[in-house]
Amino acid sequence: MKIKLVFEDWKKNGKSIYNTEDGIELSIGDFHSGTTFNGEINLSPDNEEELKQAIKNKNFPYFMLIGEDKTSF
Repeated sequence: MKIKLVFEDWKKNGKSIYNTEDGIELSIGDFHSGTTFNGEINLSPDNEEELKQAIKNKNFPYFMLIGEDKTSF
């Protein structure tokens, strides 16, 4: 399912770091509130239908992004 990822905020331990030195530095580039990225998630047909219906009813899920380190040395 193709999705739009709308950046909301930088957080650490579940709390916004917006007004901190790190938060200001991280927000200088494209990663600031409202920036939208194209994405895609893999869902079963049932889960995709459930998500589409929820969004149609203006119920939006929020996800935590966890990156994978694929750097090799």
